[in-house]
Amino acid sequence: MCGITGMLNYDQSPINKDILLNMNDAMTLRGPDDSGHYIDNNFGMAMRRLSIIDLAGGHQPISNEDGTIHVILNGEIYNYIELRKNLEKKGHQFTTHSDTEVLVHLYEEYGTDSVHHLNGMFAFAIWDSPRKRVWIVRDRLGIKPLVYFESSHGFVFASDLIALARHPDFKTDIDMDSLLLFFTLAYIPTPRTIWNNAKKLPPGHWILIENNHLRIEKYWELLPKIQTNCDK
Repeated sequence: MCGITGMLNYDQSPINKDILLNMNDAMTLRGPDDSGHYIDNNFGMAMRRLSIIDLAGGHQPISNEDGTIHVILNGEIYNYIELRKNLEKKGHQFTTHSDTEVLVHLYEEYGTDSVHHLNGMFAFAIWDSPRKRVWIVRDRLGIKPLVYFESSHGFVFASDLIALARHPDFKTDIDMDSLLLFFTLAYIPTPRTIWNNAKKLPPGHWILIENNHLRIEKYWELLPKIQTNCDK
């Protein structure tokens, strides 16, 4: 199952490691086998791992060859073997057999267009250190969860609301409209959550934050196909 979390401080203040690890530990049940984290001044990411592929070598976060691109993944990339072969032909060097490592090299090669090459269920975050850019992606059907909140201080994301609630800037004020929707529909529609200041990233969308500017973009949707030539 796994769980990912991270934060970006807009004011350039260093990440508080204790807060980051506390958020990560809140998701131990999602990933009991392993944990890891990475901090680059005002950005930090962490993950809890349920080991499935490359049990010994799949420790996350995983970086590219020169340690400038870093990734955490909750999910599975089904076509990672084919992607890896193509990337190796282009000169990319791999150090693990994990499907996660494919993401950093795919991002190096194609940037944000890399999502169109992926077949799988996933929520992942990539930190591009030279650009000071964070890119967070949720799979096409929203199989893997991704929630977030934004304050004047910065941006925080996680696989689980309980992890967000461990951040000191998070306010646990119930969204009464979401509560009413839950009683009416038996679920809370995206992008709402039960909390006022937390949102769900919609399926088939990604978040890009660069220069403290947050942008959400849809990269996929299921379009209806209308049959115009009917047999008589």
